[in-house]
Formats: sequence, structure tokens, C-alpha cells
Amino acid sequence: MTTPSQTLLIHGWGANHHIFDPLQAYLPAAWQKHWATPDLPGHGCAPFDGTFNIDSIADQLATQLSYPAHLLGWSLGGMVALSLAARYPDKVASLCLTASLAKLMASSDYPQGLQRVSLNMMASRFSEDYPKYMHEFLQLQMLYADPSAHACLSSLVPAICQYGPPAALNAALYALEQADLRPLLSSINCPVLLIYGGRDAITPPRMGEYLHQQLPQSEWCLLPQAAHTPFLSHPDEFARVLSQFWERYS
Repeated sequence: MTTPSQTLLIHGWGANHHIFDPLQAYLPAAWQKHWATPDLPGHGCAPFDGTFNIDSIADQLATQLSYPAHLLGWSLGGMVALSLAARYPDKVASLCLTASLAKLMASSDYPQGLQRVSLNMMASRFSEDYPKYMHEFLQLQMLYADPSAHACLSSLVPAICQYGPPAALNAALYALEQADLRPLLSSINCPVLLIYGGRDAITPPRMGEYLHQQLPQSEWCLLPQAAHTPFLSHPDEFARVLSQFWERYS
């Protein structure tokens, strides 16, 4: 087995680096020695200066990469990974996007987007009672999960919630709603793995299919029973596909 030189896992909106904790048990131990799971600004233990800019975050993360890395980006984290890959192609060996997107809202030239979003309500609930509503959110994503995957929630929710509600909830949500990374896609020439859940209502498969059409070197993987957290609900299959992809490009 080949080991990646460096691996960066970038979490999504409202969560923090602990969202990837359960995935570690499903990947070869050798890979874990080479990965980093940073917190986005205002999430987890990362400081927040009042601004949340996807390109600026990509710039900051790029300074941590001394040689080409494998990036895994979930949801909003995938948008950060896309920006990093486009802006610093020499620092990215491969890219895995799971439940991610180039643009959230639908438009006349982008019917793949959402007509409306309920994330504002989620932001309000997270601010009100973060542990309760984070647990509810994750339970919802696990409705069609592998039976063994449910056990992770009892330890995962306290780990995520130990820092309290993210300070950047609203700023990061605004950045997510305003971002349009479609112009970047044709310039991303590294290998890309797209893993999506067939039951995802937040970033439905059509968003991933759009990326598959636009990214020159992309591979498509649909987990039919997964929702917005495929790496939690179907960790065995997710880890198998991801490991095979990483090994091919390490």
C-alpha cells in the first residue's frame, strides 16, 4: 500500500474537525499519520475575526501545505477545497468532494441548485441549543445508515459540541449562499473523486453530477442510501472507495 504524502480533511458548515473522527477507524492506520483536520474560521476551536471568505480560507490552508496534498472536502469544506485546488494547483495531488457543490442556489443557467434553503432555520436552532440540534441533524443523516454506523453518534456529538455553537454560523452561511465557483471548475486538472448520497436533500446528487460534467478528471460514486454525511452513514463503502482513489494517485 502506498501512503499519501499529506492529506487535508476540510469539514462543512456548522461542524468542526471532529466530524471526521469516526472515519479514522475505517481507513488504514498508515494514512492517519499524514492527515490534518483543521477547523474553519469560527468553527470548533478556530478563532473568528468576523469575516468568512472561502478564497481567503483556501489561501491560509495552502500555507500549511509544503508539497502536493490529497484534499477531502465535505459540503462547504468542498468549496474551500475547490478554491484551493484552483488557486494552488501545484499543492494539490488529488481532490475528493463529498456532498459538496459549486453553487447552492438555483439560477436560470444553473437549475441544479436549490430553489430555497432551510439553513437559516438550522442556524437559529444551532445557536439556541447546539448539542440538541446537532444530534437531530446527524440522526436525520443516518436514517438509512449501515446499522453499525449509528453507534458513533454517542461519542461524536459531545466531541463536536464541546466548543459550543460556532461563532461563524451566520457569516459562513452567507458565504455559502453567495459563492459561485463554477468559473473555477475547468481549470482544476487534478484527479477528483465525487462521493454523493442518493438521499441527500441539502446537496442532492444533481449538484455532484454537475461537477462531474465540468471537472476534467472526475470520477463519480453514488451511495444510494446515504444522505448528507456519506462518510458517517456508510463508512465502510466510503473508506473503501476513498482509499482506492488515494492509492491510485499517491
